[in-house]
Amino acid sequence: MTTTHKREQSGRHYDVLVAEDSPTQAQQLARLLAQDPDCRVRLAPDGVAALAAAREQPPDLVISDIAMPAMDGYALCRALKDDARLSAVPVLLFTRLTSLQDIVRSLEAGADGFVRKPYDGAQLRERVNRILRGRDAGAAARPLEVMADERRHIYELLVATHDQALRLNTELDTQRKDLARMVDSLALLGTIAGALNEAASEADVAGAALDHLLRMPALAGAAISTVAPDGAWCLLAQRGAAPDAGAGACLCAQGGALDDPASVCLPLLSGERRLGLLHARVRPDAFGDDERKLLGGVAQQVALALERARLYTRAEALVVERTQALRSERNRLSAVVETAGTLVLLADPEGRIVTFNRACEESLGWRADQALGRRCWDVVRGAEEPDIVRKLFTGLASDPPPPRLQGEWRTPDGRTRSIVWTHTLLRREDGGVEFVLATGIDVTELRGAEQRLHYASNYDAVTGLPNRDLLRERLRRMKARARSDGRMLGFMLLRFGRMALIREALGPGAELALLQEAAVRLRDVGAHEFVARFSEGAFALVLAGADAEELAAGARRVLAALSAPYAYEHEEFHLDPSIGIAIYPNDGVAYETLAKGAETALRQAADGVGQRYAFYRPELNQDANDRFKLENGLRRAIERGELELHYQPQIAVAGGAIASAEALLRWRHPERGFVPPATFIPLAEETGLILEIGEWVLHQVCRQLDTWRRAGLPVVPVAVNLSAHQFTERILGTVRRVLDDCGLAPGLLELELTESASMADAGKSFALLAQLKGLGIRLAIDDFGTGYSNLNYLKRFPVDRLKLDRSFVHELETDPDDLAIARAVIAMAHGLRLSVVAEGVETAGQLQLLADLGCDLVQGWLFSPAVPAEEFAAMLTAGPAPRAAAAAAPAQAPM
Repeated sequence: MTTTHKREQSGRHYDVLVAEDSPTQAQQLARLLAQDPDCRVRLAPDGVAALAAAREQPPDLVISDIAMPAMDGYALCRALKDDARLSAVPVLLFTRLTSLQDIVRSLEAGADGFVRKPYDGAQLRERVNRILRGRDAGAAARPLEVMADERRHIYELLVATHDQALRLNTELDTQRKDLARMVDSLALLGTIAGALNEAASEADVAGAALDHLLRMPALAGAAISTVAPDGAWCLLAQRGAAPDAGAGACLCAQGGALDDPASVCLPLLSGERRLGLLHARVRPDAFGDDERKLLGGVAQQVALALERARLYTRAEALVVERTQALRSERNRLSAVVETAGTLVLLADPEGRIVTFNRACEESLGWRADQALGRRCWDVVRGAEEPDIVRKLFTGLASDPPPPRLQGEWRTPDGRTRSIVWTHTLLRREDGGVEFVLATGIDVTELRGAEQRLHYASNYDAVTGLPNRDLLRERLRRMKARARSDGRMLGFMLLRFGRMALIREALGPGAELALLQEAAVRLRDVGAHEFVARFSEGAFALVLAGADAEELAAGARRVLAALSAPYAYEHEEFHLDPSIGIAIYPNDGVAYETLAKGAETALRQAADGVGQRYAFYRPELNQDANDRFKLENGLRRAIERGELELHYQPQIAVAGGAIASAEALLRWRHPERGFVPPATFIPLAEETGLILEIGEWVLHQVCRQLDTWRRAGLPVVPVAVNLSAHQFTERILGTVRRVLDDCGLAPGLLELELTESASMADAGKSFALLAQLKGLGIRLAIDDFGTGYSNLNYLKRFPVDRLKLDRSFVHELETDPDDLAIARAVIAMAHGLRLSVVAEGVETAGQLQLLADLGCDLVQGWLFSPAVPAEEFAAMLTAGPAPRAAAAAAPAQAPM
């Protein structure tokens, strides 16, 4: 009868509890056992769950994996066997049976049998049925009886384990000896490496290596030698019975071979470059391959240490040299920063000040010890916007600061300083900002000088009215406006007929008081026109009108206001004013033409009776026909060769040598002789001939300089005056073409531009001057002080020098105002790093005053008038000398 049939007869169902942490293997085992209809399988994911399930309902059989989380198979088996209710339940453990330990632990845990992985399904079912039948028959399963199939495998495993243990013991003993030698070698290498790391010089390296190397029993002695760049050998150190390595005695050092088995020489190499040799005396019976390898490792370490020592020695010398150079440079830089007149402030990106020089102390009112470490915005505070510096640093990470920051700054004691700051970011290698360098120029004094200079240059000191220079400029603007509006201008000159009589009767004080009162009335009545002081006894007005009648009405209004009686010391006076009128554009275009016409009309008005004003008529001027003839003659002057250039030297105040010259145009008329430049230059500008004449002058000057240079003369730069009509974009091409044609070095040519012309359109002038400067030529502002004198524009212009106008030099010895203006102009120019040329120097006294003021160059009749090219060439060779006649008496004004 089969087992299945017996179960069907008995009606008994068997409960098998499976403990397996792998769900896949657990399901596979459950399906295998469930093929028997009487077998009911319960699954537990680990030993803890299986123990709980067994205690809740004791099974007929427990099958458990050994490796499980929480509680493994051994622990589950012990727990079941220790429980009185469950101790009789047979337990099968899954195992790979790969070691004796598995069997021993299984027996110790009380397992009733093993299931080897991987298992055969049919055999497993048969074995499970056999265990369950045994329990039905009442036979208690004993471990050794159940495990009879494993006995052979256990025996074989025990025998193999014993043989393997013997073999492993032998191998371990050999490895232990090798490891001991390796440990000793590594310890020696480590000790040598540590000693070499502390050695600084080559001798220290050699000594440290040999002191430890001789701990090797196989060595009787050793030495280390090095080779110098020149090929000479040097013994660094020697210990014990070392081979003879001195003075290149070693055959290895000489490229020979060693025949002595007790001598070993190893090269000390850095790459392919030989640094030296390691010489060793060995004991052949104890020196094998391992010792040779160890000695080779030591040689490599010594070579590296020698290379490092050489590098360290060179680096140390270089560091000392660089340190001394940096210290010297730092001292020089510190001295420059401290003594420079420029403000120097260095701050970190958070705004903390790290450098604050003496100029900063003087201008900002903080001592360096107070400012260092503070935030910039606590020290540098704007007068109008106190936190402007804080905003600058707030945006530092995203936006760089503006390159220039100009304004007023407040000091702790309440003073205001005008400072122009320039910023530069000092960056680290990664691009981050390390410092912000700010340099500043304190222009407070220059601002005051600018204002005083502007007033002195453009306003009359007696009446406070604009002077003739400002009148000239204002007339130019009003002419442009009148052309666009289609109106005419009345240029009026006013003079008082009784002023000379009052001066003679009551003195200059009365004259001065009455002139000042007349200026007040003139300013009031001419509020909508331009009013100026024209000369000592004359005033000028410029009125705009639609026609002559409107201008006449304006003249009558002025006469009415100025004809009213004046009071002086309780007396009344009448000044009898007269007005002469010239009309633009009917009577002329140039300032000089209109002024001359108005003077002619003024004489007619003063000589007549009745209305006391007169308009200019061409027939009143006997020069009208002459002007026509002169214009025609000027048009043919170039082709007839009537124009010529004279050269006036510019003398260096320090040393008295000719430093440069000015080219002055002369017209030698065939009938009139020399025509004054003041006569034909305005005519050339009015007619447009100035452009052709100007280019001719540039060509002549450059050719003359080239001629002098080829003759071996010590040539100096020559200045050429530019008319306002020439100062357009055309001048750039003209200058470039002239320089190319003549092959002249640009530095020998200087262009002089009047102040009013250069500053009329500052933006355009700046761009044009920058392009001219880019050609390499020198630039100068002529007649400085007679025009705008606007430092805000001037400081941006790339010019090299200023020319102090002769009007300030003429009365330099007698007029304190002229002396003050000269002093201000020279100081301002030097503050802007410009040189100064004083024009019209005629006396030794003027020269001395200019020298005392620090003027750089002088030009005038004291040294020489403008002379022809041949005479100037002689002066270049012989040098200038002050003219005795000019020093003794006032000289005639040069043309």
